[in-house]
Amino acid sequence: MRNFCRYLITVIMFYSSSLVADDYIEWVGANSGVNWTTGAATAEGAGLAKQGTPASLSKMMACRAALVDAQRNLLEALQGVRVEGITIVENLMVKSDIIKSSVQGTLQGAIMTSRRPQEDGTCEVSISAPLTGNFARNVYQTVAGETGQSSQNHNALDSFFYASLDHFLDYVVAPVSANEGSNWRAPFDRLSERLTALEKLLNDTKPVKKQAVSAPTGLVIDARGSNFIPSMSPKIRKIRAGVIYPNLQEQHSYAARGQLVSLFTRDVTTARQHPIVGERPVVLKALRTWGDTRTEIVLNTEASKQLEQLISDGLMQDAGVIIVL
Repeated sequence: MRNFCRYLITVIMFYSSSLVADDYIEWVGANSGVNWTTGAATAEGAGLAKQGTPASLSKMMACRAALVDAQRNLLEALQGVRVEGITIVENLMVKSDIIKSSVQGTLQGAIMTSRRPQEDGTCEVSISAPLTGNFARNVYQTVAGETGQSSQNHNALDSFFYASLDHFLDYVVAPVSANEGSNWRAPFDRLSERLTALEKLLNDTKPVKKQAVSAPTGLVIDARGSNFIPSMSPKIRKIRAGVIYPNLQEQHSYAARGQLVSLFTRDVTTARQHPIVGERPVVLKALRTWGDTRTEIVLNTEASKQLEQLISDGLMQDAGVIIVL
């Protein structure tokens, strides 16, 4: 929660300054898109008052029509938000009433960032709606629900595997006869004693969380040169292995807070100065993307070890992530 509050406050402060030129905006339509640097969907609209509207009301009515047009365009932007892999919000809306209501609530809560009446009687407005909060929470929960069945199957397979392994070990360790039993069991008994002693030692040793003054405060992934594309939930992998970040616990944490896993920008210097990564971010170079979705990044062996160390030290619990495209 502390990291999420810091994220909201610092992003607002940051983007009241001068680094907007490096924002990564993915245009979904002619007048709508997703600003992945601020984590918000944006749209513009134009309107004109109906003929016969009194002059005293024409400006107001034109801007109201422009707002309706902008909301329509913002809906287009929200529907095009990429969540995980090739999953987009438009597909989720077809299957889930929760996502429909969440999108509707996001539209109603959009903030007008600009209102520009024109000399010809028309009006132009710009609006913005954050992807964080209830919208992100509902999207994450819906996606998790869709993949829940595969997770259950995976857990069932794990249970079967370990049960089979236990049965196999029981068979191997079981003595052929009473006289042979001690010869078979003795090495396993000694191993069991050593493991028990090791577990006791680990349990009695209290982990010391590193809190050095020079500890890293965030993570910057330089994905320039790859074909990586942004999403609400990108993943970071190591070569010939699984996902390093975020793990299942971290994904649940992001979902509970309604927070994006990462923000995105176009420039490394901008990323290093972004408030979400703090004053001392670690910069790691991406090797390539993984799979066909282009939303997962592969790190080389050295970079993977650095990230795993950050996770082991507990620094990623409060650190923000930004990816450079």
